[in-house]
Amino acid sequence: MKIKELFKTTQSICPKCKQTLPADIFFSNNDVFMVKTCPQHGEFLSLIYRNKEAYLASLQISKPAERPRKYFIEEYSGCPESCGLCPEHKQHTCLPIIEITDHCTMSCPICLADNRNNYYMSPSTFARIIDNLIEAEGTLEIINISGGEPTLHPNLLEILDIANRSEIITLTISTNGKRFLEDENLLLELKKRNAFIAFQFDGFDETAYKVLRGQNVLEEKLKILQLLEKHDIATSLTMTVMNGVNNAEIGKVTNYFLQKDFIKSLMFQPVNFSNPNLEYSIDKVITIPDIAQEIAQGTANKIKESEIINVPCSHTSCFAATYLLKIDEGEFIPIPRLVAINDYLDIIKNRSMPGFQSSSYEKIKECIYDFWSVSGLQPESKKILKAIKGILCELENTGTIAEPKNLFKIAEKQLKSIFIHNFMDGYNFDFDRVVKCCHHYPKGQKKLIPCCIYNNLMRWK
Repeated sequence: MKIKELFKTTQSICPKCKQTLPADIFFSNNDVFMVKTCPQHGEFLSLIYRNKEAYLASLQISKPAERPRKYFIEEYSGCPESCGLCPEHKQHTCLPIIEITDHCTMSCPICLADNRNNYYMSPSTFARIIDNLIEAEGTLEIINISGGEPTLHPNLLEILDIANRSEIITLTISTNGKRFLEDENLLLELKKRNAFIAFQFDGFDETAYKVLRGQNVLEEKLKILQLLEKHDIATSLTMTVMNGVNNAEIGKVTNYFLQKDFIKSLMFQPVNFSNPNLEYSIDKVITIPDIAQEIAQGTANKIKESEIINVPCSHTSCFAATYLLKIDEGEFIPIPRLVAINDYLDIIKNRSMPGFQSSSYEKIKECIYDFWSVSGLQPESKKILKAIKGILCELENTGTIAEPKNLFKIAEKQLKSIFIHNFMDGYNFDFDRVVKCCHHYPKGQKKLIPCCIYNNLMRWK
């Protein structure tokens, strides 16, 4: 493909040998591409964003970063050689992902992990990781327990109990859910510990599971959803999306999410090609604006494309999100529709959920009062004001200084969230994005490795 309009030059990697390479990002036919050439493996062309204007607009979204309280690597010696985090890293850890096992009940063709079925993290190792995270961050909104399949860990409940500390607000467990069909009591134990279940769910079409998971597990998935709803387990759906496979399911999954109170969050993950056994094709790539468009169309614009906004915590090409206020049973309104964009960005900056900082808390109250004063501007105003009044009363009951765990409980009842998380692979890898990564794997002695560094340069060896 001939380069139509060069935008910038950056540093990337060869998807095959992982050698660091210069790469050009350019525009062609309103899309954004990356091209690079490896001396050994030749040229690689990859699609990194559909919609040039949306891409450029996302790069204008900016809020001051929040640095870690402590860097474990004191001197920068090159990227990724000094990962850990080093002083050149520009963002703290919003979400640590702790892989407690590499055992799994599935062998998904798209899996980011190189599961070798030979490792369980000891509770003592996990405890040291928690100590290190608290040393680096002070407090953590969310910790994700992952794998492999973490529900296979024989000491899972002990591990969760170790993480039950005042400095940690909530835990999520990434799972395919199969264990719950065998052991319903495990689900109840997780509920006792207030764990969020991040449930892998790729839609209502069995074809998606055959392609993405290597087997048709749709019937199992629907049974697991019934169990989660039966026990009112706080759940987040995680949907991996491949263009031409299950992108048509995005609207259906979003509508299901809006109808179900037990589902608090919805995460879309564009398919990632870090797994060396997964063949790359531009035709399979789906980007943030593609998913935002599918959400808008699938919900008949109950959620508009413009209300799914790139997040100024990580690099804006990594994340987009919207938060939804519950105004009636099964009825929600996007918060970006209610507040000015700069206020919205102030509320969500450097955070996984809005309102965990005292400054964000005050901004929420300010926005609520502002909306109250201009009621009548929208058809849903009476419902919105009723919902806002309930939130305001709950916020006031927390006192002058809102405790994060209390805020989280309020948020869980009144808000839903939709995220799009665009992990990098060897084809679209950009070191400019790495230095703003806020999702980190704790590894070794006091090392926090950005997700895309680990997945692309360290995992598959």
